[in-house]
Amino acid sequence: MTDAADSPASPTVPAAAGSRGRAAGPGATPRRAPARRPPDRKERILDAAAVLFRDRGYHNVSVADVAGAVGITAPALYRHFRGKPDLLARVVDRTVDTIAASTAAAPDLDTYLGTAAGHSIERRGAAVLWQREARHLPDEQRERERHVLSAAAGSLGGLIGAERPELPTADRTLLAWAVLSVLGSISWHRTSLPRRRFEEVMRGLATAAARCELGTPGGGDPTAEGENATREPGAYAALALSRREEILGAALRLFDERGFQSVSTDDIGEAAGASGPSIYKHYPTKTDLLIAGVVRAGEQRRAGTARALEGPGTPFETLERLLRSYVDFALGHTRLIGILLAELDQLPDKERRSALQAQREYLALWGRLFGEARPGTDPAEGRIVVSAVLTVVDNAVRTGRLGARADLGDRLVEVGLALLRAG
Repeated sequence: MTDAADSPASPTVPAAAGSRGRAAGPGATPRRAPARRPPDRKERILDAAAVLFRDRGYHNVSVADVAGAVGITAPALYRHFRGKPDLLARVVDRTVDTIAASTAAAPDLDTYLGTAAGHSIERRGAAVLWQREARHLPDEQRERERHVLSAAAGSLGGLIGAERPELPTADRTLLAWAVLSVLGSISWHRTSLPRRRFEEVMRGLATAAARCELGTPGGGDPTAEGENATREPGAYAALALSRREEILGAALRLFDERGFQSVSTDDIGEAAGASGPSIYKHYPTKTDLLIAGVVRAGEQRRAGTARALEGPGTPFETLERLLRSYVDFALGHTRLIGILLAELDQLPDKERRSALQAQREYLALWGRLFGEARPGTDPAEGRIVVSAVLTVVDNAVRTGRLGARADLGDRLVEVGLALLRAG
C-alpha cells in the first residue's frame, strides 16, 4: 500500500478559473491535505529492519520487506536510507551505541545490573544483530563497532573493579564480558517469563557473573601470550593436515568470518592455497563443506558429552562435567561454534532438520540435568539459565583478548558454575 505522504507531489492550491478542472467554489469538495510524514519514521524503519534481520538473516531480507513492514513503499524508504547495506550499518550502530551508553551512564555496579536486566528484555535480539549480522558490514565499520563494544566492556569492568579492587584488570574484563553475554543470551532463544520474574532472573544471573569468585590463574599470567595476541581458532592446528582438511579448515574460517552466502569457492581456494576448481575434487559443492563442518561439530560435541555422562556422582557433579566438556569443545572448535550459531539455516532441509534436532536434544539434556540438580525450578527458568551459561562460553572463546588467556577454560568453568548455582 502506498503511503500518501510518499506519493508524487500534487498541487495543494485550487485550480485557477479557466484551467483544466473546476475551480474551488461554494459547494465544491475541498481538497484533502496530504498526509504528514510521521516524525519518527526513520526509527520505525530501523526497528522493522532490526526485527527482520534478526529473524530472517540479512541476506534473506529485501528493502521491500522492510518497507512493507512499516507500511510504506520502497522508494519512500530510500528517502531515509541509501539501501540495505546502509540500513544494516545503522541498525548495528544503534545497537552497539545503546549498549555502550548504558554502561557509561551507570554510576555503580548495582545500578547497572538493576537497569540492564530490563533493557536486555526490551532490546531482545540485539546480540544476534552484532554477532551474526555485523559480519556483513565493511571492515572499517566492523572495527569501529568492536572498539565501541570493547569500551563498553571496559566501562563495565571499571564498575566491577570499583566494587572489587583486588581483581586484576584481566579478570575484571573477563567478568564484564560475561555479564554482557548473560544479558545478550536471551537473543538466541524465545523462552520467556512474566516480566517481573524475567527481570529478576536476568538480574540474578548478571549479578552472579559480576561477582563470581575466580581462582588463581593456571599456567601463569593469564595474558602471558600477549594482550593483543591472536590464536587462530579451530581444531586443525595440531594435526598434520591433508589437502582435504586444509580446504575444510579454510572454508570453516571464511564461513565464520563472512557468512556462508558471502564466500565463494574461489575465496576458499585462495585461502587454502588451491584453485577454486580443485576444491571440487574433494567436495562437490560449497554446501558439502558446510555439511562436513556441522557434522564434525556434532561428532566432537557428542564425544565430549558421552565422556561427561560416564562418571558417577550427583546431578550437579554430572552437570559440572558436562560444562567442562563444553568448554573444552568450544576452546578447540571456535569456528565450528560460530557456524552452529549462525549458519544452520544455510543447510539443505534434511541436514538442517538433523542439526536442529541435535541442538534441541543437547539443550534438553542440559535442562534435564539442571532440573535434577535444582529440583523445583521452573523449566522455563532452567532454559534461560542454561542458555546464559552456554552463551558466556561461546562468546568468551571467540573474543580475541579473552581467547589469549592460558587459563580461560578454568575461569569459564567457574563462571558457568556460578550461573548454575544462581539460577
